[in-house]
Amino acid sequence: MDRPVRPRPIWRPSPRRNPLALAVTAAAAIVVSVVVAWVNHDCIELVVASSNEKFELLIDIASTYKPPSVDRKCVQVQVIKKASGSAERSLARDWADERQPRPDVWSPAATTWILLLTQDRKDAGLDEDVVLGVPQSLMQSPLVIAMPEKMRDTLLRAEGKIGWDQIFGLAQDKDGWAKYGKPDWGQFKLGKTNPTISTSGLHALISVNYAAVGTADSDAFLAAVESRVVHYSDSVQTFLSNLRVADQRDEALTYVSAIAVEEKQVFDYNRGNPTSGLCRPTCPFLPPKEKLVPVYPIDGTLIADHPYAILKWTDDAHRQAALDFQSYLESTPIQRQFQAEGFRDYRRRLGPTLTGPTYDQSGSTFRLEPPDPAELAHMLDIWSTVLRKPAHALFVVDVGRSMSDLGQGETKTKLDLAKRAASDALKDLAPKDTIGLWTFPTKDGSRYRESSSLSTPAANTSELVRNVQLLDTLSDDESFYETVHASVDHLHSSFDPNRINAVVVLTGGGYSLDDQKASGLISYLQGQREDQRVRVSIVGYGTTPASNAILRRIAEASRGSFYDVTDPTNTISEWMRNAMSNF
Repeated sequence: MDRPVRPRPIWRPSPRRNPLALAVTAAAAIVVSVVVAWVNHDCIELVVASSNEKFELLIDIASTYKPPSVDRKCVQVQVIKKASGSAERSLARDWADERQPRPDVWSPAATTWILLLTQDRKDAGLDEDVVLGVPQSLMQSPLVIAMPEKMRDTLLRAEGKIGWDQIFGLAQDKDGWAKYGKPDWGQFKLGKTNPTISTSGLHALISVNYAAVGTADSDAFLAAVESRVVHYSDSVQTFLSNLRVADQRDEALTYVSAIAVEEKQVFDYNRGNPTSGLCRPTCPFLPPKEKLVPVYPIDGTLIADHPYAILKWTDDAHRQAALDFQSYLESTPIQRQFQAEGFRDYRRRLGPTLTGPTYDQSGSTFRLEPPDPAELAHMLDIWSTVLRKPAHALFVVDVGRSMSDLGQGETKTKLDLAKRAASDALKDLAPKDTIGLWTFPTKDGSRYRESSSLSTPAANTSELVRNVQLLDTLSDDESFYETVHASVDHLHSSFDPNRINAVVVLTGGGYSLDDQKASGLISYLQGQREDQRVRVSIVGYGTTPASNAILRRIAEASRGSFYDVTDPTNTISEWMRNAMSNF
């Protein structure tokens, strides 16, 4: 494995001094002032693609925005939700095959994604210069290591400081927390999102690579930290929601020891809002019993700077509208709204919500800059092929009659679309990943059929998935419950502590679920031993809202995730990729 690169500064123009943007802003101001008297009712629709954690906030702000007319037309702002990594992937393909409208503005959680986009477009033979000027920050939130306060205090007392070096020391120690007199906490467990999708995962990957530079064995450092990952996820919300459920059962300290998240998400979790939904002036939720505290790594940290990137394919009118909306977002009242929701403003200043000694009031934490685009892409490649904790998992597919329905707005069946999406997602996994394949229902009346064993390489399972055939048989709730139960049992029988042991279930519904019948499965999943926990992620493809609520409870009982494919924000391909990102 190539040695990690050293951190180094990247030149950027001073904040609010991007010459190209200022020039266009001046031109926009002239045009806007001239056309006010000529407004008609044909509106310019400005599409803004936002990362997850600020999506609801931007929608709320857009609803209060009173734009001037542009080119004799009114302006309407449409905010769409797209995870930073997913949006980068789509923009690297010129937004091809997307359900959502092509954006005029992209606001990922961090400039890091824009750097990666330039490299991915270059590799694809496309124009890499797709962003207008140098995007400016809207608000900021540093990456922190979030820990339950008791765990933070224990580690800090013993080590005197906390950085990635201390995380490495705890990760490689086979005694885990017993090293510090806390054997009941078990092994050190790290929560980290998938860096190909999520900003906190990407920034954690970069930070650990930087911390490994200069160590006696950088490869061993990287491998040790990664080996303590509990599981991956497409979103921090998965970890925080699962931690919330564990906290309600007085099991918070057994689920995870530390999670790499943005500072803002610690604030949200501690006010009982693990999904970072918009709630003001106060969240109507109970705070957790075991609160998280943000640890600012002594090594320094990367900042989620939430850039506002106007895309070059916009025409003059949309560009002018985008610049005016940007000015609104930079205004003092809106910056105060960002601060009220746990962000820092674009100058990295805290508002009244981030108070007390747990938050870095001075902003003095050493800021790390991301590597250049080529090195960043290389880091991700090494993570995907070498570092990522390998999977030991089952993919369970519903092949019943409900999967013969056409996908929403599609000419192919749900199963045909899902097979292609799952096959592509499995191809993204590494040769060392082993994924078995089961289907249900069956022709012979048995609950499920084993199409490939748990020892099957992911690439082989990818080919097998494409050959799965529909059955003219209705799925039923008993088959579903028993198949999920059996799949988890099967993984327990061959549990590998050095891998991520998980189940992904794809179901098209067609049967009714109820709380009473599901209670046995939920109790079984909740009662798993922590050192042999198998997490279940469920993809509901056209399932009813009532069934979705139960499917979500089943997934969360195992500390897994639920994905609702009826949500129009993503295609089935994106949802399957998100589900597979849990391992």
